[in-house]
Amino acid sequence: MLILRPFRDSDVDRIQEIALKSLREIYDPNLYYSIASSWREGFIVAENNGSIVGFIAGTIVSPEETRVLMFAVSEGYRDRGIGTLLFTEFIRRSAMLGARRISLEVRVSNRRAIDFYTRFSFVIVGLLPVYYSDGEDGYKMIKVL
Repeated sequence: MLILRPFRDSDVDRIQEIALKSLREIYDPNLYYSIASSWREGFIVAENNGSIVGFIAGTIVSPEETRVLMFAVSEGYRDRGIGTLLFTEFIRRSAMLGARRISLEVRVSNRRAIDFYTRFSFVIVGLLPVYYSDGEDGYKMIKVL
């Protein structure tokens, strides 16, 4: 059974594992605690039968904008609607805050993610040269609420 729940401190190891495999980035574990402390409602975990299978972590940029910092679903759980549930919930929570837009960054090579975000009415608004730790460029995308 799939549930969406708030981030817990004990989630860090599994979330870090999913982030490494899905996002190809290594983050300091303290970053997850920092994100959660800034906007706990913006750090949502998807759990299936007691196992973490995905998450979305965001922050409040301003009263008008939230930002997705990290978003990933474990490879074995993709194409099951989990990402859609997480993303829809993040958008709902952003709207409840009164945000007028949501921003995010995505690797230029990640066509699957770009297509996913486009289905949620995100548009590419800029190129971010050498944005990722491996030197890959990113796109900045925005959704107007």
